[in-house]
Amino acid sequence: MIDNKMTRGVSAGALAALLSACGHLPIAEPAFEAMSDKRAGLPADWTVGQMTGETAAIVADYSVFQDAQLIAFVQEALENNRSLRAAIESVRQSEMALQQVRSRLLPQVGASLGASIGAPVDDLSNSTDRYSFGLSASYDFDIMGDLSASIQASAAGLRSSEAVYEQARRQIAAQVARSYFAIIEQQLQLALDRQSLDRQRQTFRITQTRFDAGSIARDELVLGESRLAIAEDSIIATEASLRAAVRALETALGRFPQNKLAIQGTLPQPPATPPLGLPELTIRSRPDVVAAELNMIQTFADTRIAQMGPWPQLDSTLSLGVSNSTINTTSDLFSFDDFALSLGASLAQSIFDGGAIDARVKSAESRERAALERYGQTVINAYAEIVGAIDQFDTLGSRNVALQKASDAAQEVLRLGELKYQEGSESLLNLFTVRDSAETAESNLISNRRARLDQWIVLHTALGGDPTKATPLATAANTADGAPVAQ
Repeated sequence: MIDNKMTRGVSAGALAALLSACGHLPIAEPAFEAMSDKRAGLPADWTVGQMTGETAAIVADYSVFQDAQLIAFVQEALENNRSLRAAIESVRQSEMALQQVRSRLLPQVGASLGASIGAPVDDLSNSTDRYSFGLSASYDFDIMGDLSASIQASAAGLRSSEAVYEQARRQIAAQVARSYFAIIEQQLQLALDRQSLDRQRQTFRITQTRFDAGSIARDELVLGESRLAIAEDSIIATEASLRAAVRALETALGRFPQNKLAIQGTLPQPPATPPLGLPELTIRSRPDVVAAELNMIQTFADTRIAQMGPWPQLDSTLSLGVSNSTINTTSDLFSFDDFALSLGASLAQSIFDGGAIDARVKSAESRERAALERYGQTVINAYAEIVGAIDQFDTLGSRNVALQKASDAAQEVLRLGELKYQEGSESLLNLFTVRDSAETAESNLISNRRARLDQWIVLHTALGGDPTKATPLATAANTADGAPVAQ
């Protein structure tokens, strides 16, 4: 008979030794310490030139544009975009993977029930009925800590996929907003082209009248015909660009592109620069960086599992069960008189494997180092992206002031040039030169207005979306046991 006290003492001693050696050691803390080292040198502020835009805090979402149609399109895309639907399925797959791993923490219970009848082939009437019933339960103790590491790896993978999904949602919203403003820009450019065509037609009528009267040479008439054809070509090209922009938006919305959208909006004034927090917190709240940090937790957990390979593998199983069988009766089939309890343990150690375990450990450690370097570069790239977006947004704001002045001046020069041409004191060639300058200035102003909106969206996305609703940071505390990150 086994001495229970002795068994408990040996098990406790072995368990303590093994836990201190390898299993159940912290995984999240070393990962975050390593990532913190890779963030060393991150500037404490945003190293950009003085900003000319208003830096007042705003509600950093697309309702800031106060465009009901845009908001409706963003909501539609988040509900119907097929790529986004596929991304949420990846999250669900990660959830199921975590559930599978966590199920190993619970006892495994099984039952069986069977019945059969048998008789000799020469006497089929002499049959025998056999019945069987079995019930078993078992529980595997996570002595080495490999299950704990696997749970942390799966939990980190799940949260990483959730962060990737959130990043995809924000990118889809940004794509819809940019496509929406691109359509409005093309509508404004088309209106400008049509206005140019009307001017060319009016000028050509005057030119034709003067040519018929013999007051100008044929070269001016041909020049007028050429410019009229160029204006018509510009309309055809801009209409094609408008159709392409509409199809792009329809595709982002999850619709078949059929050029059926009717956009009624206008280009709003870009909002002020989104509020900026401390660089480290802002960067770490970006969904892509959150995903990178959680991937690091997963990598550290995988390395921990590999590092357990060289150690002796101790397994312990507790089992409960009963197995009954009866003949020609079921009266004692469900009896628990023979219910049995068993406790088993095994210790296994690889003696020689040709260096396979050592190679797996070194490979896992190499992947960990590579992942850390990629994480460090991700942080640098995120900072550079935000700084670049801020600078570009500010630059476009400064350019807008200059372009507005240039457009106003060019429009006045055009007004005076057309008056002079109608009076006969301005040549047709000079009028076309002045008109080209005015139309180019106005077109550049429209393009810059849309570019500023685009850049605000780029900056908004680079900052991780709405700073007031940032993705929760991953920390050692909330990733230690696979529990959900607090929202």
